[in-house]
Amino acid sequence: MRQQMALGSFIFGLSRDFAYSGLVRKTDGGWVDLNILISKPKSSQVGQALETLSITGKSMYAVAMERLDELRALQALRVPLPLVDGIGRNWGLWRITSVTETQSEIIDDGTAMLNAWAIELTEFIHA
Repeated sequence: MRQQMALGSFIFGLSRDFAYSGLVRKTDGGWVDLNILISKPKSSQVGQALETLSITGKSMYAVAMERLDELRALQALRVPLPLVDGIGRNWGLWRITSVTETQSEIIDDGTAMLNAWAIELTEFIHA
């Protein structure tokens, strides 16, 4: 089965009618600027922050609502999950920071015909 990404047991991809269309990866260099009263700020290294990922997409019909409920169930476990991309690269452990959905074109039974969604992940490092 082809997939874009797997987060624990959850699979992103067309095969599950839940493909993402955007991924933003943020890596912090660990630099801060210390303001100095009589000169330019001084740079200081305080250590690299955790990486974050924002995965976004749009899905249709009740399938999208079901998949988002699956992600919320994983989030409720409150454990870090392995993240593996479609070419087999292991991205390490990640925690689900937030799951956001925007339902539109809702029909009479409450089903959203279009569902825009965003999943925010934060890298997990063992203590």
